[in-house]
Amino acid sequence: MRMTAANILTLSRLVMVPLFVVAFVMGHKVWALVLFLVAGLTDLVDGLVARMLGQVSRDGAFLDPLADKLLMESCFLALALVGILPWWFFGIAFARDAMIMGGIIYLEKARAIFAYRPLWSSKLATVFQVAVGVLGLVQWWRPEGWDVMIPFFGPMLVVTTVLIVISWIQYFRTGLSLLRQNSRVRSS
Repeated sequence: MRMTAANILTLSRLVMVPLFVVAFVMGHKVWALVLFLVAGLTDLVDGLVARMLGQVSRDGAFLDPLADKLLMESCFLALALVGILPWWFFGIAFARDAMIMGGIIYLEKARAIFAYRPLWSSKLATVFQVAVGVLGLVQWWRPEGWDVMIPFFGPMLVVTTVLIVISWIQYFRTGLSLLRQNSRVRSS
């Protein structure tokens, strides 16, 4: 793997995931929140950095969604375990992410020709997922001030869930289309 600025940001996010989990498990609430925030910010900027500096790479395009999914699912699982997030939300987010990563692995093994490109719905879902993670971690850290946020958290979960499901459907359709295109190319 070529060590570009974007790949370094992605790798730093991969390193922050276990650090976040350890901070959460140890009850270091501020550290868990800070690590999640920093990792979430790297997720929002690494692709932009890669495009701006002309450092888009296939390795980075694979590692970025992997790091993103590990970060989000670690946070959502932790927040579900302590009762802040509902289990159905974790289940939907996990199922979509597992389908995406499984689809990428399947397409790679099938030697399908495709570009790693996040869909608009996935980018928007990621922004909302980071916001849900931050709000959930703030509630875990400072539950006494949570009354002010309760009216916003439910609608935020609903919007995030809708975006997750939309991106799930779009990725599924895109994967099927790629498989059809690649099978036509091979048969001709």
